[in-house]
Amino acid sequence: MHEAPIVQYFGAHAAREACRKSILKVLELRLHPEATRDFQSTLEAIDDAQGLDELLSAAVLADTLEDFQNALDAVRK
Repeated sequence: MHEAPIVQYFGAHAAREACRKSILKVLELRLHPEATRDFQSTLEAIDDAQGLDELLSAAVLADTLEDFQNALDAVRK
């Protein structure tokens, strides 16, 4: 069974949005409560699912917001 392209599009969009929310939640809980405000607009501009997945890992592994910022800069290049 094949999904219609529009269903695939919205499914992928929802998955990217869920990943963005997860990244922000991890940053908020692990590093800084204000991180969601600092990074939200930048993350919303990233549409690459693989890049967002890398950033989720970076958020979990980062010791500081600077560590996460470095990972974010690498994904955005």
